Parts: sequence; structure tokens; C-alpha cells
Amino acid sequence: MSLVRSMYTSTSLASHCRTAQRHLRRRWYTNAPDKQPERGWRRQLLAFKQRPASHITAFAVLHELTAIVPLVGVYYALDYLQPQMPFPQSVLEEGNRYINKLRTYVGLQQLDADSPVLLHLATSYAVVKAAVPLRIAASLALTPWFSRWCVVPVARAIGKLWPSSMRAK
Repeated sequence: MSLVRSMYTSTSLASHCRTAQRHLRRRWYTNAPDKQPERGWRRQLLAFKQRPASHITAFAVLHELTAIVPLVGVYYALDYLQPQMPFPQSVLEEGNRYINKLRTYVGLQQLDADSPVLLHLATSYAVVKAAVPLRIAASLALTPWFSRWCVVPVARAIGKLWPSSMRAK
């Protein structure tokens, strides 16, 4: 009997019970936060999990904007600055001849044989394609902001145009 009594009265068991009771009291009777708020990319991942459709839409729109705006900007910068590029004149003339056939078929005015338009278009396309990693990083970084300030308000405005009987329930 003394052996059993000594097991239950040991200080380690008593301290364990007190610790367990303290944890239970703290868990049920305090307003302590469960865990720290997410930081860095985890916070954005949590926002994506909560609203995936708006974030996917925001990323797609930003990805296209980061392609179209630099494409037009680089083309007009090349057109304005007129840099001298080491490019064979015969290749430029042959490309312009092909583009002129296409422009005539569509109904547009033909280009001069030595026009640098095709060269500037190809160069601006190559610059935009080379910047794909930067475009993706910028699109990912701006997705939560763009979703919150552009995509969600536009979706709400479009949703208000439909009568309530046609909305999904």
C-alpha cells in the first residue's frame, strides 16, 4: 500500500496536474490570441485561399497589363529615339515586303521598303518577353492590392446591375 500511495503523492505527478490545470484555465478563461498573424508570402497565400477567384482574375489582368503597357512604351521609345541597330538591310526589306502584302490584304496603307516599324515591333516584343520574370514578380506582388481596389469593386458593381432574382444563391 505504501508503494501505491507514494506513487500518487509524488511531487512530479502533483506538479503535472497543476500545470495541466493552469493550461486549461489559460485556454478557456483568457483572450490570448491563438497564434501570431501570418507574415510575408504566407499572408498573401492566406488571402488567396479566402478569395481565389478575385486573386486569379487580378493576377491575369496584371500579367496582361505588364505585357501591353511596356510593349507600347518600348515601341514608341524606339520610334522616338531612332537608335541605329546592326541589322541587315536585305532582311528588313524582305520583312517589310511580307508585311506590306498582309497590310494590303487587311486594307491598310503600305510601309516604305526601309521602314523600321517591323524592327521596332520585333525589338519591343523581345524586350517584353525577356522581362517575363520581372512581370510575374510584379504581378504577384500587386495581386492582393489590385484585387482589393479594382477587381472586387468592379465585380460588385456588375453584380448590382443584375436583378436579385437572377443572382446566384
